[in-house]
Amino acid sequence: MSKHHTHEISEHPEVQWALELLKPDPNYKASILQDYAVEIICVGSGFGTACLKNFLGRKPYYAGIHLHIVSMAIGYVASQAIKKYIDTYKAERDSKLRDYIIRHPELFPEPVRVKYSEILDEWHPIR
Repeated sequence: MSKHHTHEISEHPEVQWALELLKPDPNYKASILQDYAVEIICVGSGFGTACLKNFLGRKPYYAGIHLHIVSMAIGYVASQAIKKYIDTYKAERDSKLRDYIIRHPELFPEPVRVKYSEILDEWHPIR
């Protein structure tokens, strides 16, 4: 978290609990598939596009291997652009949420901790 957000958090202790919810979990580890899904899809699409071009041209799927390599490279570059866009979008979203919480603390009262025994009624079996 940047120094700017740390300063804002200390000025608004009444919404500290809500701002804590926006922090990433330090124990969370994304799976390999989550880390590389965009690359796999885009590079695979590049390879598939080259194979489709050969299929529609009635050529063997491996013909023009240089086109396969170029298509896969373009797919990789596209995957990096997509990941950067997604990261930027998520950062802006979190920044807007933090700003909204800080500007409107009256909309975010701290929830009262309730036990299940206070919510559930006493159970009597009917026999």
